Amino acid sequence: MLTQEKLTDPSASFMQTMMSLFFTDEVTPYSGRKEVEALPPMETMVLGLMCLERTYNSEHFPNRLRFKYRSFSPRECGIFTEVGILGLVQRGYLRLASKRAETALNARDENVWGLGNVPFVVTAKGARRIGYLVADLRGGLYKDVVKELQAESREAAKSWWADVHVSMLG
Repeated sequence: MLTQEKLTDPSASFMQTMMSLFFTDEVTPYSGRKEVEALPPMETMVLGLMCLERTYNSEHFPNRLRFKYRSFSPRECGIFTEVGILGLVQRGYLRLASKRAETALNARDENVWGLGNVPFVVTAKGARRIGYLVADLRGGLYKDVVKELQAESREAAKSWWADVHVSMLG
């Protein structure tokens, strides 16, 4: 009966998620503070959703927020995406997938929230930081998930370039 309750109780997965994010090191009276400073809540949500949803493109990400979760207006999705992703890039958890991605990012309309159609790759540092959360929620071993996240994001970046190349030809 306890197992059944765990599956239907959303607080159980919430607690498991928070524990895996903020208590992976030695537990002290200040546990979690360093982790929150290294990965603030907005960036945690962005990186977590990117990895759990396998959505490593700044155009697909706000669409997922808007239509799957129905939690934000289109403007809020753009703000969330731009601020969260650029914060992750600045912290070294994500990087632009290529020089072409950098060109696409620089070509975006700065008067509109959002980043346009730009692929990102999860760095080793980012995969290690979010790996416990993803392993807990997807199921799997931490070390395997860390490798998978990096490989998935690289594959997504390759398909982005193929899609851009085809649209340029067509």
